[in-house]
Amino acid sequence: MFTNKAQTYWPGSKISGPILFSMWGLALSDYFIGFNLAAAATVLGWLFVAIEIPRLKAKQRPLILALGIAGMLFSILAWSYGSETTLLELLDEHLKLAMLLTAISFIGLAIKPQASQTSKGLKSYLSTFLGMHFFSSVANFSALPVVGDQVQRNGTVDRLSQSILARGFSLSVLWSPFLSITPLVLEQVPGAYVTNIYPYSIPLAITGLLLTILEARFRYQSRFDNYQGYPMKMATLHLPIMLISSVLLMTWLFPGTSTVILVSIVAVLIPLLIVSGQKGMAEGGQVLKLQVFERISESRTEISLFLCAGLLAAGVKACIGVGLISLPFTETNAMVASICLIAIVMIASLGINQLAVVAIFAGLLADVTTTPTIMGVTYIYATALSMYTSVFSGTNMILRARYGCRSKEILRNQLPFTLLMLAVGIGTLFIMQALGVQ
Repeated sequence: MFTNKAQTYWPGSKISGPILFSMWGLALSDYFIGFNLAAAATVLGWLFVAIEIPRLKAKQRPLILALGIAGMLFSILAWSYGSETTLLELLDEHLKLAMLLTAISFIGLAIKPQASQTSKGLKSYLSTFLGMHFFSSVANFSALPVVGDQVQRNGTVDRLSQSILARGFSLSVLWSPFLSITPLVLEQVPGAYVTNIYPYSIPLAITGLLLTILEARFRYQSRFDNYQGYPMKMATLHLPIMLISSVLLMTWLFPGTSTVILVSIVAVLIPLLIVSGQKGMAEGGQVLKLQVFERISESRTEISLFLCAGLLAAGVKACIGVGLISLPFTETNAMVASICLIAIVMIASLGINQLAVVAIFAGLLADVTTTPTIMGVTYIYATALSMYTSVFSGTNMILRARYGCRSKEILRNQLPFTLLMLAVGIGTLFIMQALGVQ
């Protein structure tokens, strides 16, 4: 009741969007011109969180508040033992990720899915599954209801369609720079570069796609042969292709520029250019105004989660810095990575957001990470597995809430595949180590 009233009457909702957009601009400008603009951006980011806390959903607010409070308690403890970590250093731990999430919210301005309903069977399944995979690489969670509403029957989705939705989206995490985990890893893992991670994460994504197709063909044969899904037209994939190609091109042209910065520019600029080109500059300006003042604040959950998880990670690192906490190892390798992979999936399955778990793991292990590529692949892969395995993940929460899928059914559908993919992932980590990958 309180949340509903706050969403309607909370006066700060009128200014939270412009505050968040200003944070994005200041954080981006700080990278290029400095002048300590990051400090002002950090203040605005946390001001946005403070304004939007009353509008968080009741199930989300306790976790986010717990992360933030725990972070401050660890910070106070570290200060009491002489830590020289400043408050600003604690609060801006995930500032660039908040900037990125703000930028990604603009992609929805130019998304227009199109599909043909003429095919069925293998062709329909493949075009629906692969279309979902590439479409969700930039559309994020919004791809789930877009495709899900088309493949549902009588208000629910069967197990074959569940796999299309959950795995099609989750496996795109392994390569898309527009989904939060890859930028998070690049920011939090010292020495991690996208060009080193992709040669291993992309084959893992392809493996997951192929295994899903094989499973569908043999496990759901009666449903598979007559499957009529939502086969997307190529035009739907123009935006994902344009965005990802632009990021790769800019990475090649400006190799010293942070991938997070490049994605944050492309995610805002290209959708606005597309809208302005299609509807004119005046209409483009109105769309931008609507986005800033009404829509952009819908990122409140993700931004609050990342900033509070960053505070917790920074507070624990401050305690490590003064000797209050010691890690069980002093370097990383395939064995450590495998333990982290399993631990992240298990913790996420208990109901803790997988992105928050990865952010904390990456932050804690940053100073002892001697194999950044192996650990980077581990974090991204663990996120992908958690997203379609945990019944508490955003992906499966949508399946449960919107389409009435039962938790037991989701687990029965996904768990065997997850165990197989865990084995594939752990094997890949040890192969990487044998090849001398750091």
